[in-house]
This record gives sequence, C-alpha cells and structure tokens, in this order.
Amino acid sequence: MSFRSEINSFFSGGTPALTRIIVINVLIFLVSNLYTNFSPSQYLLTYVALPSNPWVFLHRPWTLFTYMFLHASFGHILFNMLWLYWMGILFVEYMGVKRFLYTYFIGGFAGGLLYLLVFGFAFPQPGLLMGASAGIMAVIMAVAGLIPNYEMHLLFIGPVKLKYVALGAFILTSVLDFSVNSGGKVAHIGGALYGLLFVWQYKKGNDIAEKLSNVFAGIGSIFKGGNAKKAKLTSTRGGRSVPDKQKRVDDILDKISRSGYESLSKEEKDFLFKSSKGKS
Repeated sequence: MSFRSEINSFFSGGTPALTRIIVINVLIFLVSNLYTNFSPSQYLLTYVALPSNPWVFLHRPWTLFTYMFLHASFGHILFNMLWLYWMGILFVEYMGVKRFLYTYFIGGFAGGLLYLLVFGFAFPQPGLLMGASAGIMAVIMAVAGLIPNYEMHLLFIGPVKLKYVALGAFILTSVLDFSVNSGGKVAHIGGALYGLLFVWQYKKGNDIAEKLSNVFAGIGSIFKGGNAKKAKLTSTRGGRSVPDKQKRVDDILDKISRSGYESLSKEEKDFLFKSSKGKS
C-alpha cells in the first residue's frame, strides 16, 4: 500500500477510531511543540485553547472543540493517551465505536462548558484550558458504570474492580489538591458527570448517543435532499423498539451488570465481541 493510500485509509475509516484519535492527538502535540520551539510567542495558542473569558469565547467558539487536542507537556499527553487506550478498548468492546465517539467528544464539550461556567461567570479569572482529560473521564465513568465489577489487573497490585479504578482515577486527577490545575480539574468533573449521565440513561434504555446520531442523520438528510435510512426494528425493550441483535447485546450487558463479565459463556463473549466490531 502506498503512503497516500495509507493516509486515505486512516482518515476514511480504515484505521479504528480509537487509534485515529490517539494518533491525531500525538501529531498535534508534536506540531505544536515544533511551533513553540521556532516561535516562543504563544499567540497561536490563544486561538485554539479554550479561554475562560466568555466574551473571548464568543469570538472563538471553535475552541470548545480544538482545546481537546492540545497538551501542555509530554507527561500530560502520555498519561491521557494511556488512559484513553485502556478505557477506550473496554468501551468499544461493550458499547461500540459510535457510542465511544459521542461519549468522548460530548464529555469534552461538557468539561469545557463547566470550565467556562465556573471561571467565566462564577469565579472569573483569566486562563486557557487544554487537554483531552474531560472526554477521557467521560469514557472512564461510563464504562465503569456499565461493568463496575469487571476486573483489571494492575501492575504490582493485581486484580481490581473497574469501579474502584475509576473512583481512584477521579479522586487523584479531579479532587486532590484542587488549588493546582483547578481549571483542568473542573473540566474533569464536567466530563465525569456526562459519562455518568450517559450510562445511567443507557441502562434505563435511553441511548443518548443513538438519539444524537439520529438527529445528525436527519440534519444530513436535509442537505442530501432525502430521508435518512432507519434500521428495521423488530423487538421491544424497556418500552422502546430495538433490533433483535441489539436486544441480545443488551441482555448480555444486563447479565454482566448483575454477575460480572466472567459469568458469560464463551459463546456470549464471542457474540459480544463480534457485535462490538460490527458497530460504527
């Protein structure tokens, strides 16, 4: 495969979404550091990081998105990408790529908006927000809420239930020593709140990601001059219609919530894995 073909495959979906997000974050980090080395001025940074000043934000609304791809140091991006990889893999396996992407980005938006609310209105102070932590915290909380008793094997510690891993990550990065990086920690809290809201609604049968996907599909159909195609619905669950395949996935997830991942049969594990690979 030629280099050009590899690039086209990367951006068109030939590379898994989780990998693409990590690679894009790393590339932007490298480019921004090169820029800083050649130009000590931070002028460009003010146009891509999220400002705490609401008036400035109104003139640069795109920063609510671009701030998620900026990182201040090697340690900052390293730990963010490691957490994103570890938790992203679990999220995609159990809930699919589409829900992962919506949770990650909306969690980032939620963190950015809470940062604006706190440091732009409640306790005004100048500052710039950057980093993917809010979106990552949304992913962590959502997957921990879905499979709280899933065991992760931590180095030097051994097996630890996911709910405790998530709680520990939240306390260490969002609560302790709040005077340091208070803006980032407020954003973490915003992302965590969205992740918990998403999984709470999801377990009640209300899929926020699916609804948003339908909204965007409807908007897209307006510009395409046609109607968005809808999946054939054949069963009901929790008062809503779902495809038979999705019903079985939901039944398996319920079983995990009740008895843990290890309670699944090999066939159920294989079905869940294949189902997550088939989602987009």
